[in-house]
Amino acid sequence: MGLASSKAYNFSSSVCSWQGVTCDAKKEHVVGLVVSGMGLSGPIPDTTIGKLSKIQSLDLSNNKITDLPSDFWSLSFLKSLNLSSNQISGSLTNNIGNFGLLEVFDLSSNNFSGEIPEAISSSVSLKVLKLDHNRFEQSIPSGILKCQSLVSIDLSSNQLSGALPDGFGAAFPKLTSLNLAGNNIYGRDSDISGLKSIVSLNISGNSFQGSVMSMFQGRLEVMDLSRNQFQGHISQVQSISNYNWSHLVYLDLSENQLSGEIFQNWNESQNLKHLNLAHNRFTRQKFPKIEILSRLEYLNLSKTSLIGYIPAEISQLSNLKTLDISMNHLIGQIPFLRNKNLQILDLSNNNLSGEVPPSVLEKLPWMEKYNFSYNNLTLCALEIKPAILKTAFFGLVNSCPIAANPSLFKKRATQHKGMKLALALTLSMICLLVGLLFIAVSRLRKTKSWPVKQASYKEEQNMSGPFSFHTDSTTWVADVKQPTSVPVVIFEKPLLNITFADLLAATSNFDRGTLLAEGKFGPVYRGFLPGGIHVAVKVLVVGSTLTDKEAARELEYLGRIKHPNLVPLTGYCVAGDQRIAIYDYMENGNLQNLLYDLPLGYPDEKEATLVSWVRGLVRKNIASRAIDPKIHDTGPEKQMEEALKIGYLCTADLPSKRPSMQQIVGLLKDIEPAAN
Repeated sequence: MGLASSKAYNFSSSVCSWQGVTCDAKKEHVVGLVVSGMGLSGPIPDTTIGKLSKIQSLDLSNNKITDLPSDFWSLSFLKSLNLSSNQISGSLTNNIGNFGLLEVFDLSSNNFSGEIPEAISSSVSLKVLKLDHNRFEQSIPSGILKCQSLVSIDLSSNQLSGALPDGFGAAFPKLTSLNLAGNNIYGRDSDISGLKSIVSLNISGNSFQGSVMSMFQGRLEVMDLSRNQFQGHISQVQSISNYNWSHLVYLDLSENQLSGEIFQNWNESQNLKHLNLAHNRFTRQKFPKIEILSRLEYLNLSKTSLIGYIPAEISQLSNLKTLDISMNHLIGQIPFLRNKNLQILDLSNNNLSGEVPPSVLEKLPWMEKYNFSYNNLTLCALEIKPAILKTAFFGLVNSCPIAANPSLFKKRATQHKGMKLALALTLSMICLLVGLLFIAVSRLRKTKSWPVKQASYKEEQNMSGPFSFHTDSTTWVADVKQPTSVPVVIFEKPLLNITFADLLAATSNFDRGTLLAEGKFGPVYRGFLPGGIHVAVKVLVVGSTLTDKEAARELEYLGRIKHPNLVPLTGYCVAGDQRIAIYDYMENGNLQNLLYDLPLGYPDEKEATLVSWVRGLVRKNIASRAIDPKIHDTGPEKQMEEALKIGYLCTADLPSKRPSMQQIVGLLKDIEPAAN
């Protein structure tokens, strides 16, 4: 056995003068020894500590001791033994029965294995038992029931199994702290409910069953029942229990089988700092009124079937450090969340829409963890790294008007070295396509769009989305009476059970906050279907004239068409008289954004877009400046300039000033000989 340092010990002086050594009044016997964290390593030799026959308190914690001497168990006067945080292995023998006077027994954080000996029953004076973070196996011995003076028991993080000994709850009238977490112990609520003095209870990560209501008792301040199989309606606890909620500081009921509603009245729980109800089977309900919990630091309501909006009052929780409300059905916008201490934020897997508030984005650099993925959100966050965007913002739309920040183009130049060249190579074709785009838009304005009753401006101020205010018989969504019975067909995943109700949830009930575009053939929404499938959902106007079978046949035919330049049709839904096409969502935007939001980065053209810049050059008769020098030799420059002039005509501000399709074809033919 080695000692890292002996500077604290003068071996020529009396042992009783050494650091950490306590002797009796006559200086004849050592009664206390503390050598915690002194760098002791290896096995303790025989006839060393074992010779301290009168020792009452021994602390060898935080060393690297690997084994105990054979005469160690003869220390029958021990009242306090601390061997925690060492590397001692092997089984614990029945010789612990020799420690009949023991009051504190701490073997935590070692490598002990095997059973906890029945001989522990001899320690009738035991008050503190800590055997946590070892590898003890099998069931808790019944002999422990004789240790009725116990105040604290910690057997957590072992490999214990089986049931609690009969009469466990009634055996410890003084027990204030019980920790059995991280084992495989099974039992009933009645096994625990007899602990009348309990203040801190942690039985998480086991197989306990029964009613959660009977667990609220006595003076409980800390209760962790997570990862068990408790059942019941926790909303009923407040009405049938005499429990004083003002004691409660820490409550974790996550990952059980609780049902009904979450508490709505938290008036008596104002000392609560930690609340976790995640992953249960609650009924759908609005966000609970937790703003009264002014001391709350941790809130996890993940997967608790929450619906509706996140209340703005949540910002009143000034001490809140962790907020996890992921995997729910929340809609609407994210509140400003002015909680100054917020470190962890998870809003993922909801149906939230709108912009991520700047007040939230400003906090991110100082936060430990955050996740906004799988929502219908948009954000403008120029400084967020691409790797973070893929993990914490997956599926969100970057709403930054790129031209508003020319430096963005420069920052991303290394990622898009070929962009300018590609744009120059296809400039003439792009200008033609823009002309087609504007022609389609101008004709669209003359065409009746989505055939539903439109809300007045006054209605729009108070209501959100066509589903929430178009509820008369002429509105197609309201005509679908049983959304859960209308199937959605996904071609690549035919066994996936998705219904029209999932489409409603994915698009926040076809809310305008999820609207991508509204064209001649109907509106297009974005959303996430179950399984994290990111889709664009198009409500087809023309499809309503077809029968159900005809529509299904046509859509399935379209689903078989594959081409690199076509957005693949993922699936479809026939809901009432409406036909809905579901496409893979394309992350890279559209031609309109590319042409009108692309920054040029030139100091004298800070406000210019690609279209306005090229139009200015053509107007000044210097169109050749728009041609990339790298392609000057790839074709006649005159032809390129003529193509730019056609693009100039196609992008006129007034639709009436733009050429017709027939005129465009004629103009292209006029410059074709130059190509030959």
